[in-house]
Amino acid sequence: MILGIDIGNTTVEFGLIESLDEIHSMKFSTDLDKTPDDWILNVDFFIKYFSVDLKSIKNILISSVVPHIETKIRVAILKYFNKSPLFIGKDLNIPIKVNYDDPSQVGVDRLLNSYASFHITKPPILCIDFGTAITFDVVSKKGEYEGGLIFPGMETSLKCLFSKTAKLPKVSLEKPDYIVGKNTVKSIQSGIYYGYLSLVEGIIKKVEESYKEKFNIILTGGNADIIAINLKRKFIFEPKLPMKGIFYLAKSLM
Repeated sequence: MILGIDIGNTTVEFGLIESLDEIHSMKFSTDLDKTPDDWILNVDFFIKYFSVDLKSIKNILISSVVPHIETKIRVAILKYFNKSPLFIGKDLNIPIKVNYDDPSQVGVDRLLNSYASFHITKPPILCIDFGTAITFDVVSKKGEYEGGLIFPGMETSLKCLFSKTAKLPKVSLEKPDYIVGKNTVKSIQSGIYYGYLSLVEGIIKKVEESYKEKFNIILTGGNADIIAINLKRKFIFEPKLPMKGIFYLAKSLM
């Protein structure tokens, strides 16, 4: 069994990976103030929740975009499992050619998603991850990472709107029934939802026009499902894409 840990800006996901079809995961808040002992409590809760035999975990791989808590989680894992984890991008490279001006600037999460993507569908691929930021990542027909686009995420935009305006209320992210809102809350929800839906459809079109090719589309991330409802384009929805990337990397070690 593989223990995958995906450290993101909003949540840290722990995943038990038996196979591509058997992934059990749980998310905890990315709290920068947590100590290694706090993380040990989270790990212990996760392990006991799924009744895991510690001896069954053969590899522990971590993908992280939050350097501030990496050492804390490394210490917690070492104490709990008596085993050092491998950090992707540091202890373990992702085997994909990167055609970026400075490859060291590409987030590990983006490369991991791209690596997982070409195991799932045929390139060229546009992988769209709906997280704290929304990233569009291009995998060429040769299976090489070309680069992409980064936008503020849907929740991030909502929080920014609320924090920067005096009279607009804080609202939840949801799909409105109608595009034209009849009150302030519905107007904000409609603006965010249909604005981002149009953004996604527009970027897909622009990327395909730029490359003069039809791309296979993969959606992942916390808010992908709400956009997928109305996306007028064939796509693959992979909510566990980072964990599948960790699985493919771990298999290369065996």
